[in-house]
Amino acid sequence: MELLRLSEKTENHVPVTVKVPGSCGELVQGVIDGEPFLITCPINMFSTAIIIDNGVKNVLKSKASKALKIFCTEFGLDAELLNVKLQTQLIKSKGMSSSSADIAAVCKAAAIAFGIDITAEKIAQIAARVEPTDGVFCDGIVKFNHITGEVLQYLGTPPPLKILVFDCGGSVDTIVFNQRGELPYLNEKKEEQVKQALELVEYGVKHKNAAAIGKGATISALANQDILCKEDLEVIIDIAEKCNAVGVNIAHSGTLIGVLFSITVSENKLLECVHAVHEMCPYMRYLFTAELIAGGFFTV
Repeated sequence: MELLRLSEKTENHVPVTVKVPGSCGELVQGVIDGEPFLITCPINMFSTAIIIDNGVKNVLKSKASKALKIFCTEFGLDAELLNVKLQTQLIKSKGMSSSSADIAAVCKAAAIAFGIDITAEKIAQIAARVEPTDGVFCDGIVKFNHITGEVLQYLGTPPPLKILVFDCGGSVDTIVFNQRGELPYLNEKKEEQVKQALELVEYGVKHKNAAAIGKGATISALANQDILCKEDLEVIIDIAEKCNAVGVNIAHSGTLIGVLFSITVSENKLLECVHAVHEMCPYMRYLFTAELIAGGFFTV
């Protein structure tokens, strides 16, 4: 097979830049009728892939490098022609979908560099061959099979929400987590709560109802405690209610807890919540305030 050449844009040293959002965990995650899924929770923090021929080779992270090799093999491309630089605002092994964002940004940038039209669905399939993945690179908010990379349902564009992001500490390996032998039983045990959470979040996204999204996310967070317990979760939910938050979400296979607020919340209420968490949960670390956004690819 003849290998494709770089596009004229890339050969003329015009950089290709693609940004993909990370996440604050998921709005919902579980298994219904044997189908594993998550509801994406993309935020305004990004992984960025840049391709330009500047004569200096960059070393990609291992998962992104593996995905790029799969991509190039499938399309008959020469990966050696690509000089990919990867920048990220995302923290690894916490539940920010950092590897998913890295992989998607690199594959999309490579496709643009070679003049190939590639769908998010195709990139999802490639990402799932590397590890269980997140659909943050899909448009809007989606119901997504994180094991197969299949987009199950497009829910819509979310209402804007502010998210106070806290870290329980430690790290979680996504691959090891999803290989746990007791996981099928534990997912089956929480299926009814997951159905309820899904219905609320579907309604909330469709009708731009922040309260419904928050309520559904909170139900899913509590239902996940037997799978990956977050010691201070119930305390934070209580604090969130007192500070007029709409709910709490988590990284179901990570260490993050997000407190969800309407976009109109005052700065004083956000500070009140952060201070209360610090006082009541001394081992919980406040990381940053983010906003819920629509997922997808952002090109420059």
